[in-house]
Amino acid sequence: MQPQQSTYKPELMPIARPLGPPRRIVQQINAVWADRQESLLAVLELDAKHIAMAGLSNDGLSLFNLTYDGRTVKSDKSPLLPEQVAPEFIISDLQLVYWPVAELQKILPAEWRLEVAENKRILIVRNKKQVEVNYLSPDPVWPKSVELVNFQYNYRLNIKTISYDLVSE
Repeated sequence: MQPQQSTYKPELMPIARPLGPPRRIVQQINAVWADRQESLLAVLELDAKHIAMAGLSNDGLSLFNLTYDGRTVKSDKSPLLPEQVAPEFIISDLQLVYWPVAELQKILPAEWRLEVAENKRILIVRNKKQVEVNYLSPDPVWPKSVELVNFQYNYRLNIKTISYDLVSE
């Protein structure tokens, strides 16, 4: 018997172009979904041409590496990560949290909208709240503590920025 191919493709916010200035960010991410909780360290390198991200377990094991050049997401993923954890979701969540609202609104499909309130962003798809972002320690440059709740796919991320450094190109 042949394994059945899944035709299910999760609905994903379109990915925006990379943005400068060049910077390196280290974050602690706690993810909770279903009956599971995981914690990882993420190292981001961002500039106007690319996004690179490495995820490490608390023991220092590589969980994933991904890059995005504005057109293509390339990644490798450890079998330690659940199948549902897709690199495109990681970049999409990152952008939903940190990209300027004006940049995100340019790429949203017709039935999607991004609402902004004080210390909060809400992504609404076909009049249903899909994702809520709460800025627990707001900062105009890069919020240091953020909670993201994805209602559609039932997961929660708590993101704490450990370091944020501008780097020269």
